[in-house]
Amino acid sequence: MRKLTFLSLLFGLVFSSCRKTPNFDELSSDFVVTTNRDKAADFTEYKTYYIADTVANLGGTGDDSILTDANAQTLVQTVKDNMNARGYTFVSKDQHPDLGLQIGIVKVTTTVYYPGWWDGYYGWYDPWYWGWYYPYYYPYSTVYSYNTGTVILNMYDLKNAGTEHQITGIWNNIDFGAIGSSLSTNVQRGVNAINQGFAQSTYIKAN
Repeated sequence: MRKLTFLSLLFGLVFSSCRKTPNFDELSSDFVVTTNRDKAADFTEYKTYYIADTVANLGGTGDDSILTDANAQTLVQTVKDNMNARGYTFVSKDQHPDLGLQIGIVKVTTTVYYPGWWDGYYGWYDPWYWGWYYPYYYPYSTVYSYNTGTVILNMYDLKNAGTEHQITGIWNNIDFGAIGSSLSTNVQRGVNAINQGFAQSTYIKAN
């Protein structure tokens, strides 16, 4: 009976060793989109806006802290397209815009450890059962890492900042999900998430 039990567990070990690392390129086709608003804000009060042509890399350092490449421009243009469609007019920051918008991204690498089926149960089995010469192996385990990305879009009330320049955030869009190795796919997920954030915020309109 003891040998039968061991063979059954050995079969489980072989079966668990067939576990594949998840394909995070295919794990999520879209980000989870959340939006928050200042319910006291009247969005029809604002007519103009400004957004910089850069994206803040909140996890970067040095030159990597600000992104200016074509991918960053794609995200910025997506915001502009949505704001323009809602009746707002883009102006330079020198023209005293009513609203200010800012995009930031965060990339986080997470490491996952899958213990083997034997993990934590070393004490039950006598490694000398098969004789001192029998090779004793540690159980199979899996370690892998994956990346998640977050796109953060904030909207600020510049019109009512006053002489003390107290800027209030009146809306934000936070988008989160797994990202893969394809940069173009990741950017497209960010574009889709920004569009979805505006789609579920119908109150953002100039009139």
